[in-house]
Formats: sequence, structure tokens, C-alpha cells
Amino acid sequence: MRSFDDDQGRHWQTALMEASFGEVLLIFTRIGDEGVLQRHLDAANYREAEQILGGADDAQLRAWLAGSKPWR
Repeated sequence: MRSFDDDQGRHWQTALMEASFGEVLLIFTRIGDEGVLQRHLDAANYREAEQILGGADDAQLRAWLAGSKPWR
């Protein structure tokens, strides 16, 4: 799990989730808000996704957040 602030100073957390067929999703939640956002993470497997997320800087996290969609 990673925490970061968006461009408006709102605090977010992102975590990985394994989906079907080996897909890995980034799940975004904002502290104090009920909405959940999701985005596919291009990784070969969960272990690689952990490394990608661990190596991402805040700018990358904000870019992924910008491209995320509401959880359905």
C-alpha cells in the first residue's frame, strides 16, 4: 500500500488487487471519502506489480490516479 497527495492536496492510498486471469489492479481510495477508483497495472504478475508500485514516485501515482475509473 502507498499513500500520496494529489495536485489539490487531498490524501490518497493505493493498493494492489489480484483480478481474474492474472490481471493486477491498482485500487485508489481517498481519505475521508467513500469513492473507490481502479486502474489496470501493466505487470506480468503480482510480484512484478509489487515492484512497480514500490518503485513509483508520487508523480507516477498521480498519473495513474488521473487515468483511473470508478470501481464498479
